[in-house]
Amino acid sequence: MKRKKSTQLLAVALTAAMLAQPVGAQMVFAEGNVDAVQQEQAVSPAAETTGAVLKSGTAVIPADADLNQVKEILGKTLVENADQVDLSSLEWEYKCEGKTGLTGLEVSGNESWGSIGGFTSSKKGIFGTTTYTHPSLATNKDATYPVRLKGTTTEVTLTKTQKLTSAILIKDNTNVNLVYNEDGSINYDAVRQNIFNTVVESTTPELTVNDVTIEYYATATTGAAVGFGKEWMPLEGGKSGTPIALTYPAMGDGTQKIKISYAGTDAYSGASAEATVNIGIGREQSVIAFKENPTIKLVYNDDLTVDYAAAKEAIMNDVIDVENSSPKGLSLDNLTIEYYATGALGSLVKAWAPIEGGKINGLTYPGIPEGTQKIRVTYAGDKENTAVTAETDIEVKDREQSAFNLNEPAEGAASYEVPMAFNEDQTYDYDATAKAIYNAVVASTVPENLTADDVTIRYNAGTDMLKNWQPLNTTDWTSTFTKFGPGEWTIQFSWAGNKEYKGATTEVKVNVTDNRLASAIVCKEGVSFTYNMDAAVMKQAIFDNVIDWENSTLPAKDTLTVDNFTMEYYGSNTLAGDIDGGMKQWAPIEGGTVTFLTYAQMGAGEQKIRITYKGNAQYRPSAQTESTVTVNKAKVKVKVKSTSIYADATLPEDFVTMNPADKFDVYKVYGGLTSNANLSLYLDLPDKYTNSAVLKLLDPIVEKLYGKTFTQMMNDGMTVGELRQLLSTQELLDLLEKLHIDTGTFGQILTIINKMPSVADSVRVSFGTPNHAGLYTVTAVTDSKNYETGVGIGTLLVKMRSKGVKLNWNERFVNGKITAEEAKNFDFKATLSSDGDVTIAQDSVHYLYSGFTSKWKIYSSTTTPPTEPGSYVMTVVTLGGDYQAAPITRGFKITK
Repeated sequence: MKRKKSTQLLAVALTAAMLAQPVGAQMVFAEGNVDAVQQEQAVSPAAETTGAVLKSGTAVIPADADLNQVKEILGKTLVENADQVDLSSLEWEYKCEGKTGLTGLEVSGNESWGSIGGFTSSKKGIFGTTTYTHPSLATNKDATYPVRLKGTTTEVTLTKTQKLTSAILIKDNTNVNLVYNEDGSINYDAVRQNIFNTVVESTTPELTVNDVTIEYYATATTGAAVGFGKEWMPLEGGKSGTPIALTYPAMGDGTQKIKISYAGTDAYSGASAEATVNIGIGREQSVIAFKENPTIKLVYNDDLTVDYAAAKEAIMNDVIDVENSSPKGLSLDNLTIEYYATGALGSLVKAWAPIEGGKINGLTYPGIPEGTQKIRVTYAGDKENTAVTAETDIEVKDREQSAFNLNEPAEGAASYEVPMAFNEDQTYDYDATAKAIYNAVVASTVPENLTADDVTIRYNAGTDMLKNWQPLNTTDWTSTFTKFGPGEWTIQFSWAGNKEYKGATTEVKVNVTDNRLASAIVCKEGVSFTYNMDAAVMKQAIFDNVIDWENSTLPAKDTLTVDNFTMEYYGSNTLAGDIDGGMKQWAPIEGGTVTFLTYAQMGAGEQKIRITYKGNAQYRPSAQTESTVTVNKAKVKVKVKSTSIYADATLPEDFVTMNPADKFDVYKVYGGLTSNANLSLYLDLPDKYTNSAVLKLLDPIVEKLYGKTFTQMMNDGMTVGELRQLLSTQELLDLLEKLHIDTGTFGQILTIINKMPSVADSVRVSFGTPNHAGLYTVTAVTDSKNYETGVGIGTLLVKMRSKGVKLNWNERFVNGKITAEEAKNFDFKATLSSDGDVTIAQDSVHYLYSGFTSKWKIYSSTTTPPTEPGSYVMTVVTLGGDYQAAPITRGFKITK
């Protein structure tokens, strides 16, 4: 509805504008047709009923105008006295042809009068009557139609159009100059305005440059061929075409074909016109001149990078002939200087690059190097001067070349011979060696007086085919194939250069020799010393007593320490549980891991040792020297700290201590009387007997001899006689030797047991610590292959626990009475508990039943409760054992 209203107002406005013009001035122009068609005016007699005076005219009638809008347009266009007539009351007819037939096969004909809103007509023929459909005036084609008011015969002519005709009149073969921005680029908006102002003579309707499109007939940068490569394009150029879009440049100077197009509006149709325009360059021609045979020299910064800013200044001053160039005022600020560079892929990929180098199309180009180079200087131009580019060849000179002047090798030698330098700790002195090599090889340098401190000295740690240059002291073993030391090497001297001289590198063959004195160790025979848990003490004993200092070739003894030697012994590895692994090899005196096997510290006994001197700055390392020494067992003091514990407590950690505090197997024998006055004997074995690896060896042998495993014996206990027999079995003794257990210790244990009073073979021996209250004598016996057997004696009091210990009746009487029948199944006993724990041993609980039967017969028992009628008292007490509770008593009657 809004669209129709807008269309109605537009039509009315256009019609009113036309009516307001003189008849002679009412002209329109169709695109491509500049012939004027003058509107004819024919005034009709007034219709009797309306009073309207008609005239012919031209009207813009949109195709989507409704009937009321068309009637209003016709009234204002064709009614002379429109202001005196009710236009909405007028009914209009027009004469037009109709159409008949199927869609797409219609036939026009039967011109007839009918409603401007559309109508049908019929025509009789030899085949019958044919019906024609006549469209509405609004939807009918633009043409000249007879029009009249309904019910009248007076006709006028209506020229119907949907849009007014626009036109562009232009001048051909005009001259227009290009216009430039401050930066020298073309201002195409200003060029368009100049073209419009110069080329366009007039337009209908009146247009400005913003109402039209100005294009030029462009040729693609790839050139033109039959059927493609030429296109109307914006003055700025662009892309056009399918399937491959072509690139068209911006319009330049020269004779150009120009097209000015008007797209039209809702009221006016479009229009376009073409003309030839001579485009002038519009500014002065620029020139870049060069001096003859130009040369520049590269200048370097303190960090030895090229000062490319200075190189550009040199080109500006020594290459470009500024006086003969134009415009005046050319400088590095308005010039771009490039050189024809070779990229990382070689001469196959060359490109114009900045003097300082950079990335071009993804490839990296270096800064300008020495030699003959082609340069390109570009001036972008400005509003008054054209852009220009010029090329020339220049000679680029670098710094002077530095050099190493070498001495000649010794006569007949293929390499230089230089002694290796060593530190006092026998490690290589790499710095001193590098200086010695440099001084022996280099005679002089350019520039003068370069020293080893100025030069990088490296060796080839790789191969001749695959070199790997490393400093002499490299620790980068991930990339180094061979560690530097005495031998023949390829040595590289490199100097990075300075601001005046280029760097230099040279390679030489050098044979690095070890010129130190040969060393040798002579050992004394029959030396013995005492074992010490501190391996450093035994190594010092070897240093002091085994090395024959008078007959050895070594530095003075007072200048050396144990750390200058490698000391080893030939021994077997140990497994878990200190079992002999049987794999013999050389191991450090202090023990450790050798080829993934574990070796203990060298122990007591006859030992084979090996000594090697590590060398120093004056002496080479010695060969390995072997000797045999006797390591005597050390003495140990054993102390048993007498103490007291409760039966369910553990012994304190310092109950048994040794000095020195080395690793010992400690056997503890406990003998004494329990709180029940019974003789009790305990043997507490070292932890190794609970080690699974040891038990796997012991159990089968003991089971073979005695019918049960050693583990079962420890759990069940044995008699003194059985223990004596077990510890005297040779097969078992051999196994214990393999486990590094001193079997003499067992003889000491049996001696201790035999000295206890009242100990017969039938006395049972329990394994572990005492678990019953009593007073015990404790004897601790140490076992170690490196120490003599040590013995310590003390006492242990295992106390009865009374705190928190109670006796509680298992079942209680009701009113102190029970029948004889109930007494048969009654639980008269009590339960002993410790802090509520009723799982403790009950064998120390004792009972006393006493009283009279109903027949006055006395009753007394410590085991059996009464069941006959009578009056009784029972008392419960604890005697012996590990827990002491207060007695409890109760009286009761048994009735019939």
